[in-house]
Amino acid sequence: MWPLKPEINLATAGRVSTQDADRQLRTADAILRSLADQPGVVLADEVGMGKTYVALAVAVSVLEATGRANPIVVLVPAAVAEKWPREWQVFAEHCLPPGHGLRGSRPVKRGSDLLKLLDDPPEERQHLIFATHTALTSRLTDPLIRLALLRQATRYDRDRDKHRRVLAKHAHALLRERRFRGAAGQALVATLLEKQPGRWKQVWDRGRPEDPLDDDPVPAALLDAVSGLDLEGLRQALAAVPVYRTANLEERLKVARAQLEWALGEVWKGALQRLDVRLPLLILDEAHHVKNRTQLGDLFANTVDERGALGNMFDRMLFLTATPFQLNHDELIRILRRFHGVRWSSQAARERFDDQVEEIQNGLNRSRAAALRLERAWSRLEESDALQVASVATFDVEEGQSERVRTAITAAAAAHDELRSAEKLLRPWVIRHTRASRTQRRDYHPGRAILDGREAGSGLTVEGEAVLPFLLAARAEAIADLHTAGMASPVRGYYAYGLASSFEAYADTRAHRIAKLDDLETSDDYTPDTSATATKEQLRWYVERIKAALPHDTVDGWAAHPKVAATVRRVVDLWRHGEKVLVFCFYRETGRALRNHISRAIRREIIDRAAQALGRPADDDVLAEVDAISERLLRSDVSGYDAFRERVASYVNGLDDETAQRVQDVAVRFMRTPSFLTRYVELSPDLTIEGLLAGLDRGQPGATFADQISAFAAALAHQVDKERDDVLNALASIQTGGIRVTSEHFDTSERSHDREVLLPNVRLVNGEAKPATRETLMQTFNTPFFPEVLIASSVMAEGVDLHHACRHVIHHDLDWNPSTLEQRTGRVDRIGSRAAWVGRPVVVYEPYVGGTHDEKMFRVVKDRERWFGIVMGESPDSSEWATERQAARIPLPPALASALTMDLATPVGP
Repeated sequence: MWPLKPEINLATAGRVSTQDADRQLRTADAILRSLADQPGVVLADEVGMGKTYVALAVAVSVLEATGRANPIVVLVPAAVAEKWPREWQVFAEHCLPPGHGLRGSRPVKRGSDLLKLLDDPPEERQHLIFATHTALTSRLTDPLIRLALLRQATRYDRDRDKHRRVLAKHAHALLRERRFRGAAGQALVATLLEKQPGRWKQVWDRGRPEDPLDDDPVPAALLDAVSGLDLEGLRQALAAVPVYRTANLEERLKVARAQLEWALGEVWKGALQRLDVRLPLLILDEAHHVKNRTQLGDLFANTVDERGALGNMFDRMLFLTATPFQLNHDELIRILRRFHGVRWSSQAARERFDDQVEEIQNGLNRSRAAALRLERAWSRLEESDALQVASVATFDVEEGQSERVRTAITAAAAAHDELRSAEKLLRPWVIRHTRASRTQRRDYHPGRAILDGREAGSGLTVEGEAVLPFLLAARAEAIADLHTAGMASPVRGYYAYGLASSFEAYADTRAHRIAKLDDLETSDDYTPDTSATATKEQLRWYVERIKAALPHDTVDGWAAHPKVAATVRRVVDLWRHGEKVLVFCFYRETGRALRNHISRAIRREIIDRAAQALGRPADDDVLAEVDAISERLLRSDVSGYDAFRERVASYVNGLDDETAQRVQDVAVRFMRTPSFLTRYVELSPDLTIEGLLAGLDRGQPGATFADQISAFAAALAHQVDKERDDVLNALASIQTGGIRVTSEHFDTSERSHDREVLLPNVRLVNGEAKPATRETLMQTFNTPFFPEVLIASSVMAEGVDLHHACRHVIHHDLDWNPSTLEQRTGRVDRIGSRAAWVGRPVVVYEPYVGGTHDEKMFRVVKDRERWFGIVMGESPDSSEWATERQAARIPLPPALASALTMDLATPVGP
């Protein structure tokens, strides 16, 4: 149907190896072949394997095969809306022949803008349109399209002239559009209402020549869709608009505006459902977002009774997701059924698809049932069986094995047979590649290993003042679980959760998140027994005692938390060695706390280093001397400034003169900071520029200043112009601030309530961060400069690249779901990573507090990691009973786990 465009070359120097490029092209070809006779394909490659480039190769091939007659739409999460157009620019410049002429849009965040792009004439149309998941589910806000819908509603109204006069008079208030204000604005609206929307651009440009429109404001397809709708609701809402000025005019306008908002919303939804647009391909990124009945999922509806905005619009669909086996099989089937939204060639084709999906569902059901039988048999193994199963690599039952082991192996053999049958059914629809040599690519340090790389079998110890709070929290958690065991919706105790993360998280959780838990409010169908009151009193007693037992609310007191102290210690050690660190946490207050504690620790390290080198007391005054050295050697009017720039210039061969000059500017800017001076240079009171330059080669291979600048320059050389400009502009604007910076210099999301010791090289990104801040920090973290430590919540765990300058990840807070940890680690374990460049592994730290809820979570998530690909999409059960059972389960041997995992990779060779 659509052949792979042979001119596509994904092997780009400095970005993708020939081996990875061959796999990507082979995958794109397999997708195109599958789309010849089926409505869609799910590409489910492991995190970091370049699904974006595979999808773009498919998109370009479809565009060329269809003569570029209609665009391809790519729907992406809002969080990565900027990423796709940026990747397209790289793809267009490096992977396609010169002069290809293909165009891609900027991110589209409103449905009205999407329709306008589709309405463009062929010679101006974007070939690839990147739109957010919410573009077609958000309300209509475009004032001119809203005005056009109101015009359509009054078209055949006998009171049309009166209603249009009233609308022109009050349009600025009803449609919240300032350009409709005043006599000139009212006259413009009146003229627009008299003309066909197809002529509105001309009318507007004549009436407002200082503010011309870029495009026709009202898509023709939308007006065609509206023509068959019942617009009586709009007419009634418009009739409620007051004609004459009265004392309560503003109140009446407010009521009328609310009615119009509702009516316009209904018409907008109806119009989207009636759109008659035919496009060749939809690409849906992060397709697991449509696994349930949501606004996004409903867009794909395409039945006689229900049609979504995307239904019957596309000939084929390509879905992208990295987590197919973290879906349960019903959710995967629901994702496949979204392919119902294509424009079917015949009813027979639709029915054949239904039969195929039903067959897949039945096969997955059988495979899951067999896997669950295996899981139950495996759960019956006892400690005495551990040695017998540790080396099991086949499905052969052997003499000397216990009955329990023999039963488990027999169940594994049956599960293997059913899995292979299901795999055969699923293979045409789901393509998944995993990266080889994971054990060689990654170096894991669980529990206490974050401290020294050893003692991996044990957790962090709780000592000193922290012992009592942890003991009390464990007791309170046990009482809460015991009391709520019979409830339909058991109350989860957050005592252990927050406390295992940080003292700050526990205090915040106690204050804001578990008020209902403190009162032990129950579900409607739960009748408290006679012990309920006593139990509540017990919990209150423990909660108060935990609060009283916490260390004093001071920097030193709360920094003594066992896991916080371990994370801080490891981050500081990595900073000393010139390594960047990505730290993930769940609790917002933990993120703020870590930023505060890490900033304070690095600040102390800087002061101590400077004091020792300069022979000065270790106090803040020593920083003034560091600043003086920086000023003496690197001020722009001294010879050292030119010498330093000349040395940096020698590291950036291959860049054009302008870019090389900008890199030198950036290098000077950051070398003047205490963080860089104290770490890269052997400070002394009489330090010369020659001594400073000698420090540029200090450190481990790959971590010296010279090495990192060279790598940065090489990366810039392979970037497109906009990429380079964005990165260098971000580096020129990001806060460096020396060592004395206040919270006002940073995004409000980063500020803690007190105890603020903020360093500009330690930054925090959570859900409150402004999009511009998030984008800047993502770009600059991928360079050798600030931030050197990035503390992140889940907003940075999906769809972002943080791998160019970092190979160390700390999962400060774990998760019950292994796919969450994999997504996080995948931010730095990607094609073209720093780890690959320096020839060293990605280092993953998974600290947990021993003997607590935290250790149980670690053991459960590791157990689930082994079983997720087997018991496909096992829904994480975090109940006390389930997690206790899983934490104690005998580990599944790696060879058996591998043999019981689906292989959905494309075959190698012709």
